[in-house]
Amino acid sequence: MFIKALSSFIEKLASDDELNEWYLSTFIDENIYLLSPTEAFEFSSYVIELLKEEPQPDYIYELLTILLALQRQSNTTQIPETLKNSPNFFDEITKSNSEVYIQILINELFSNYQIKI
Repeated sequence: MFIKALSSFIEKLASDDELNEWYLSTFIDENIYLLSPTEAFEFSSYVIELLKEEPQPDYIYELLTILLALQRQSNTTQIPETLKNSPNFFDEITKSNSEVYIQILINELFSNYQIKI
């Protein structure tokens, strides 16, 4: 269910459809807060893989925000295997996206996962 909802969400982001100001918050409310901590942890790996395979600058903010929401919902500081296996993952994102709001999300993920910078 989550993967299908995320795919639809990404398609909507990629389209020229007008989004309301609550589009991201609504997605998180309807698709992440309903997940168990275990499910949220498992789907974190899926989002990380999506970011690794298809880094789309147009919606990297949304994917990082979704990853952060999944991390919070998982209620653990355990690092997903996909992230452990890619130690430079966040560095790669930072290199190609120097916007402050992206860096803020990455710093919060570092903190929540207790990754030393």
